[in-house]
Amino acid sequence: MTTAAPPAAGTAPAPSPRSLRALDALAFFAPDIQGGVGPFLIVFMAGTLAWDPQRIGTVMFVSALVGLVVQAPAGALIDSVRNKPRWIAGAIALIAVCLVVMANWPGYGVILAGQSLIGAAGTLVAPAIAATSLGMVGRAGLDARVGRNAAITAAGTVLWALGTGWVGHVFGPHAMFFYAVAMALPTVAAAMLIRQRDVDPRLARGADPRTDAAPHSAAPAAARWYDRRLFVLLVCAFLFHLANAAMLTLVAQKVGTRAGTSATLWLSAGVIVTQLVTIPIALAVGRWAPRLPRKPIFLAGFAVLPLRGLLYLLADSPAALLSLQVLDGIGAGIFGVMLTLMIGDLTRGSGHFNLALGIGAACVGLGAALSNLVAGTVAHLAGYGTAFILLAGIAACALTLFAVAMPETRDRRRAPADAPANAPAPAPADAPADPALTTAAP
Repeated sequence: MTTAAPPAAGTAPAPSPRSLRALDALAFFAPDIQGGVGPFLIVFMAGTLAWDPQRIGTVMFVSALVGLVVQAPAGALIDSVRNKPRWIAGAIALIAVCLVVMANWPGYGVILAGQSLIGAAGTLVAPAIAATSLGMVGRAGLDARVGRNAAITAAGTVLWALGTGWVGHVFGPHAMFFYAVAMALPTVAAAMLIRQRDVDPRLARGADPRTDAAPHSAAPAAARWYDRRLFVLLVCAFLFHLANAAMLTLVAQKVGTRAGTSATLWLSAGVIVTQLVTIPIALAVGRWAPRLPRKPIFLAGFAVLPLRGLLYLLADSPAALLSLQVLDGIGAGIFGVMLTLMIGDLTRGSGHFNLALGIGAACVGLGAALSNLVAGTVAHLAGYGTAFILLAGIAACALTLFAVAMPETRDRRRAPADAPANAPAPAPADAPADPALTTAAP
């Protein structure tokens, strides 16, 4: 009988089923709590507090600015620390405290400070989950794992939106904050259940376990780190979210002013529609990404954004506005997976995977912050229609730049992607697959 090859020298057993299940749970809960109460805060400010679009946009801009300033340092921190899930648990706990304070003292200064702290703490979550995933399943399983994470996150967001919308409608807007705090508890528990020995620390930061300690590896890493392709990708990500972020903000404001007490239910329905579309898109992208070039897939995500902005001009009722969130789900499902994979391609072996993710998140955050500030001001001065036209134009610029200037990042000449350094060596072709690793694929 043919057996698998023995583990390479110095390697540990493959990730345990417990850690893989805990990573699934973390992907399910953490990204929802990462932003506090998310778009429901906009409904709270527009409806309950009766703030105008410009004031809401200013709050979102300042709080996002604080978050984006610490994005790159947060990525560098995640690169350097060993027990990354514990940092997720700490960040989620801080967010929960901020939510309690904001619910009890909802003044302008309190909401601004609380949302800023939430934005800063939330910068640790996404790179830490990506790093933990890479350290568990290796580069060979990263495409499927990132797609799985995105789909699980979307499913978790459906539960979060249903619960938040129902709680806000039945018990009042303040109850939404406490529902989010309750959701933070299983998030912290999931992070604590991931075993540190199941996450390869060097692979988790994007380093090559076999070569990153060698002196001759420094030069390739430096060349890769300053690659022009990474710069183009980050500019495209910035423009994408400069156009994308404020679209949901403007829709939430329009729904909040026209739907009255039903605003939270309408917004909850819109979030659910987006996530239900994101789930199959993310799974499909994760499944096909190892076989197809990256650029055409990502290009489709860029293409739906200007279309979505223009279609908002034709929709006026809450039902019509939120039905267009189907397009948001397509774009989000593609963007969330492909940005991580392309950054992984460009930083392969450098040891700066999470730092690059942090810089990418900073570009996304800067685009989102400016989007809310600019679109909020334009909507206040010239109306929602003009704001949607502006956002659609920016989206068209992002699509054009990506199509013209961004080359393919997937190198077909490479050998098969690395397995995790703490996993057994690959089995022969006729040997059965390791069930622990196959659970990581969708």
